[in-house]
Amino acid sequence: MATLQAAPPGPLQSDTTLAGPPPTMASPNWWGADSFRFRATSPSGHPVFVKTHTPSARSFIDVPSAVRATRAAGDAGLGPVLLGFDPDSGQLALEDLTDSHKTATLADLQDPGRRADYFETRSRFRAIDDPGLRQATVFDDIRALHDRIAPLDAVLPGDIGWMHALIVEIGDRVSALGFDAVPVHGDANCSNVALGSDGQPTLLLDFDWAALTDPLQDIGSVLLEFSYSEYDGRELFEEAWGTFDEGLYARARLYSVAEAYRAALVGVLADSLDPGTQEYSKFSDWMFLRARAALTSRTTDDHVRMAR
Repeated sequence: MATLQAAPPGPLQSDTTLAGPPPTMASPNWWGADSFRFRATSPSGHPVFVKTHTPSARSFIDVPSAVRATRAAGDAGLGPVLLGFDPDSGQLALEDLTDSHKTATLADLQDPGRRADYFETRSRFRAIDDPGLRQATVFDDIRALHDRIAPLDAVLPGDIGWMHALIVEIGDRVSALGFDAVPVHGDANCSNVALGSDGQPTLLLDFDWAALTDPLQDIGSVLLEFSYSEYDGRELFEEAWGTFDEGLYARARLYSVAEAYRAALVGVLADSLDPGTQEYSKFSDWMFLRARAALTSRTTDDHVRMAR
């Protein structure tokens, strides 16, 4: 990937640190714990949002691919414009959305109009033509994270062996179904959505887990964030996908289980590499709970049999 040149040119001057996280979720969540962020101004006076991944995050995130996805989304009007990237420090300079957008919450996206805009933005990202993104399913990520954690003195739940074996089995089943790979954002967490004001568009943020993969994995990520039951999950699937199909819904549900397990492993790894931050451990515990509950549900067995 070619080095991106900073624009506007010249060193960035620190302006003000970002405010703390807004009231957000109905579940434990971290907000920006994997990066340092601040607002800045260029020598020419342009406002800039600067993001730098923490050293621990850079050890397991494919930063060049994440930057590529960020640039593609910005060029398509689906995310903040990427103004520059320093490959040595991993620092991204982005369009500053502070005055035009707000971080979404679950409450915000209960509004049908806002939710429809959000789903349309995700759908448009899936239509981007960028074969240079990393190619990986959530199950590939899980295997890589598991191998990364194995030699560490990490705190893991006692039933991790059972969960991991079952997730791998589900992954083999889903992968055998086949799919046409498309760009997928990778994380439907509400904190990765910027809601515009005064006619500004809904944008996606944080492309750390973006990849070329099954489009139904993207819907699975949405189900993980917004749906806690079969009843509302079916309605949500139809809203996000555009139509309802029992077999495709089952496959998306299996991806949502894997997304929860991957998030739990990310929390474990980050907590091991950067101990002392409760954000990682609480989020990991919550996601292990979500994955465990799904894996012990008879409904998941049905999804395995019905997925197509």
